[in-house]
This record gives sequence, C-alpha cells and structure tokens, in this order.
Amino acid sequence: GKDKLDDLKCTEVVYRINCSDCTACYIGQTKRHLKTRINEHRSDICRKVNTHSVVSEHRLNNNHDFDWSSPSILHSEKQRKKREIAEMFLIKQCKETINLQTDTDDLPEIYDNILRIS
Repeated sequence: GKDKLDDLKCTEVVYRINCSDCTACYIGQTKRHLKTRINEHRSDICRKVNTHSVVSEHRLNNNHDFDWSSPSILHSEKQRKKREIAEMFLIKQCKETINLQTDTDDLPEIYDNILRIS
C-alpha cells in the first residue's frame, strides 16, 4: 500500500483526522503540505487564546488526542473552490465529525438532494 509519509507530503487535499479515544473525526482541506496543516492542528492547543479550533476544543474538553500520524486523504483537488465544496460535502456526509455545521453553510442546496440519496 501507499506509505503514510507520502500522504503527509501531499498538497491540495481534503483530509480526515480521527480521534484516538472515540469515534470523532475532523475533516479539513489545505493547499499546503498535509504535514504542515497537521502540525498547526497539533500546536493550536498550546496557543494562549480564548478561541481554539474545534480540534483543540475536543482535545481539551474530553482529554482526548488525535491520531496525528495517520490522516486520511479523502479527496485531491487543485482548484480551491472545488476543494472547499468537496470538504463541505464530506463534512455533511460524516456523522462523527466535530466540524461545526456552519462550515457547510456555503454548500449549494443541490448537494442536499445528493446527500439524502446516498
């Protein structure tokens, strides 16, 4: 199979990180190396701010951690807008996601019909 280290070098992807302690997951997208984005998620919890990311909130509120070394690449897309639509679609499709549902507010309504069918 494909090496996880190769996945971390990928750019322009929609990805999923699973919680190591429960069924929760986070879905995101990045144009940069996936490793760079994952490291930002990991270090966000250390920032002295009032507003943490949903990933940090989940870690702090539940004393859980994420499986940082094994993110899944769900979709690869060079165009930013298409990548964002894929991300929103996948967030809506996933029942265990900790993403805020407001993250999908910009998803065109036509996709709701597709999601009802699938």
